[in-house]
Amino acid sequence: MAFCLRCSRPLSDSGSIERGFGPVCWTKVQAEKGAEKAKEGNGGSGFYDGGDIVLRRVDGQAIANVPHAIVRHSPSGFEWGYGGSGPADLALNILLAVTGNKKVAEAHYQEFKWDFVARMPEAGGVIRKDEIIQWLQQRGYKQK
Repeated sequence: MAFCLRCSRPLSDSGSIERGFGPVCWTKVQAEKGAEKAKEGNGGSGFYDGGDIVLRRVDGQAIANVPHAIVRHSPSGFEWGYGGSGPADLALNILLAVTGNKKVAEAHYQEFKWDFVARMPEAGGVIRKDEIIQWLQQRGYKQK
């Protein structure tokens, strides 16, 4: 039996066994890598591929395809579907990942949280990148 290199729980699927991490721990490892890259000045791109934002639940854990590069409100991780600290950090990090601009992300994340993240169903969903850019442009953002 294979065990997660981070939490030591048993691994059951082939992808997790190959990586050495379960899905929740793998997301945390990727977020840590993204945070390190953000410190190096690349805008926290981590494992965000430049496309749409995908939010889903794995074993009840909120998983997003953006790194938790800036931890401002929720050290325990991202959330959505309400207006708390987990959704605030998710909104901030989505805007950072999409724009690569910390100032833009910080200026707009609370409003973005209410317009997108708080409205997301508990099961998750997709926030389209073009909708995020359009939303930001309505607030004066000019994409480079």
